Amino acid sequence: MHTQYYYFITGLPVITFEDNKIPFTPDEFLLEAEEHLVASDFQLLRCLRLPEKVIELLNVIYNKEDKLHTIDEENLKFYQDYKEHMKERASEPTIPVRKEFKIFPDFLHKIITDLYTEEEMPPYQKTRHKLLEATYEFCSKSSDDFLKHWFNFNRDMQNIIIAINGRAHNIDYVPYLIGESELVEKLAKSHSLDFGLGKDNELFESIYRIWEQNNILYREKHYDILRWKWIDEFNFFNYFNIERILGYDEQLRMLNRWIKLDPTAGKEVFKNTIDTLSKSFTFPEQFKVKSTSKK
Repeated sequence: MHTQYYYFITGLPVITFEDNKIPFTPDEFLLEAEEHLVASDFQLLRCLRLPEKVIELLNVIYNKEDKLHTIDEENLKFYQDYKEHMKERASEPTIPVRKEFKIFPDFLHKIITDLYTEEEMPPYQKTRHKLLEATYEFCSKSSDDFLKHWFNFNRDMQNIIIAINGRAHNIDYVPYLIGESELVEKLAKSHSLDFGLGKDNELFESIYRIWEQNNILYREKHYDILRWKWIDEFNFFNYFNIERILGYDEQLRMLNRWIKLDPTAGKEVFKNTIDTLSKSFTFPEQFKVKSTSKK
């Protein structure tokens, strides 16, 4: 029997993609959620945020500025401490992972530690792809319905966007596809306009219609609108359970990114997205997946 969070969810303000302000920051929401959720459900919330944390950590490791993933001083200190700790473990593997860093899964410790055992630091994009692939693999195996479908869905969307952009700009995109599936195989091998996915593939059709609009900011925003709609659709019959909270958290962070991103900064952030395929790691949505649970 899943825990029902009647009081917490009833008290959450309604948010829409058209809002121009948020009722509280994502960090404030996380602190509030920790007060109400059982430990196992709170861990699901942390897992949901893992891809974002992985990219922030990677940017710290490579000293890379990323206006889509700005980091406050507290988190910056945490990531820097984590980086130094992983360097220590690379020199002495018997050193156990410190308690405060166990919020990250084991696969992350291994990849980052291995990074510092190499003679030369691998290119940023190679490490980014390796980390994202491992993160998606880890999260898509969750026993929670929302997390499992959300990460599988996002992975498929990301792969489709990479393939469309790669083909349009004559870039070898295959090394950047994530995972192994029938979809990945078709994207990698098919030479037809729709990659052999057919007109009935709603995910491809939705993404392609957005991509045809020759405006990068338009594309990115409408990919997020698809994400938002997917969450609403999935949680249609979820009222007071953890799935509702996970969906709310994802939408809140989505809205927060767009409110913080003014048009000038947005153009600067996205201007190189097409030129460098590997920067096309955006996670859109519109998979017709509905939760069958009515918890």
